[in-house]
Amino acid sequence: MDLSREESAVSTTVDPRRYGSYLLAVGGIAPELGSIELLEAYAAMLQERRALAGVRLVVAGWRADVPTDYGAEFVERAWELGVSPVVLGDVSDADLSRLIAAAAGFVHLPSSADHCAAALEALASGVPVVARDLPGLRAVLADVVAYGDTVLSIADAMVDVLTVPPEPASGIALAAARASAHGA
Repeated sequence: MDLSREESAVSTTVDPRRYGSYLLAVGGIAPELGSIELLEAYAAMLQERRALAGVRLVVAGWRADVPTDYGAEFVERAWELGVSPVVLGDVSDADLSRLIAAAAGFVHLPSSADHCAAALEALASGVPVVARDLPGLRAVLADVVAYGDTVLSIADAMVDVLTVPPEPASGIALAAARASAHGA
């Protein structure tokens, strides 16, 4: 696996059907996005539940400011874990919306409570979300997402949303309320 862009956002339309069932993370590969923890949790999930072996990990977006050594560490760790995530380049807003809507689950693991617009978009689309357990994220995402604060608890949350997905109505309602509160 290398980190070259699999698809170019502007010139190529991303077709989510080509990935089958997948967990989606956005923002590219970066330390502050918990990308290596994401790989480790994904590998732990696959090890815990062999029935989920067909679920792929897709990372959308590209960060030009990511240190080269972190990208190399990500690739090396994926190889060590025996996982092959799909790393897309930058994707258009329309493609991102399609990727989110078609995902089996959305994973948001920032190292600090940042904005979570994509996680809210996932909820609005009825897609279950796994998030890092941070007070700032809990303040926005409330109790409608599955939380984890360690690799194993994140893996467990992934298993939960894939095997017994939550009823989407509460996530859709929360996303609508947040959008309304922000005048969207």
